[in-house]
Amino acid sequence: MIQVLKVDLDNPGRFKTRFKDYILSIKDFIMKKHNILFDEEEIGDLIVSICRANDFNVIHKQGNKMFLNEDGVLSWVKEKLVPNTVSVRLDDEDVVRLLIFCIEITYQMCEGGTRATVTQKGFRQRRRTFESILVDQFIGKLGEIFVKKYLEGNFNVTVKLDWEISTQIERYRNDIMNAGKKISIKSSPTLTGIWAEADTGYDYGIMVKCSVPQQPILQFFIEVCGFSRLLDFAEDKIPSEDTIFKDYLEELWRRIRRYKCGEIQTALKGYICGYFKTSEYSTVKEGVKLKYLDIVREERYLVPISELKWTPQAWREFLHETGLLV
Repeated sequence: MIQVLKVDLDNPGRFKTRFKDYILSIKDFIMKKHNILFDEEEIGDLIVSICRANDFNVIHKQGNKMFLNEDGVLSWVKEKLVPNTVSVRLDDEDVVRLLIFCIEITYQMCEGGTRATVTQKGFRQRRRTFESILVDQFIGKLGEIFVKKYLEGNFNVTVKLDWEISTQIERYRNDIMNAGKKISIKSSPTLTGIWAEADTGYDYGIMVKCSVPQQPILQFFIEVCGFSRLLDFAEDKIPSEDTIFKDYLEELWRRIRRYKCGEIQTALKGYICGYFKTSEYSTVKEGVKLKYLDIVREERYLVPISELKWTPQAWREFLHETGLLV
């Protein structure tokens, strides 16, 4: 067993540096045995999260010391990570819907066509740019697509997502429209997180960790030829003797050269951590400080990922209880 220090869990960067060889071995194992490509950062962050939450009992304590249970990590990989990971390409029909939805709702938010706020919700009242709102909307709703793909692909059900843009702020809108219970699906790009959440008023909360490119919207335009057309336009407008911008354009062309125009290469991955029933938990009050989360800014349900329900049998129970599977 490998000793893990508290400071390792407090600092993901330190953890990934210290356990680099082990993380790479897990990454290679997943690729060779299951043909799923995670990069080193993704696997490192996910292992940090299960160590923090002690999911699958991956942390073994002996006195004041902690050790990594490598068998527990492998069990987590085989039983939970691999079966509950969904991959979709940028040209998937629902992902294209998501892009159009996010662009339109962001325009409406900025123009006042919807009551949704353009300030950062929950954490700080800071006005966001169009681009930051767009990315937030994209990642925030991406988890719903992963849940849809997972449930439809594994349980022969139909999942209808909410694509309507309302002019009013509606509390407790159901993320799965054809469910008989109120379901909240939360997406997080932070793979090290250990808390699943749901707002008050929901019956179920589902947690999805999303692995996306650093610039997901830009990646769309690169792969559908929009970015190359912009560079062509710039080359026409900027004189060739402007050596500074000639170098800039050459560097930008170099960055996108490996992408063949119109050929979609990028895939997005979602790790579905599981779900919880809000009736089995109490809300966490505003102002409470939680480990690896800091201060709770708004009262809501917060459940450790180690307590989520995720097995095929548990999902069948979820589908029966919510009326999605009769």
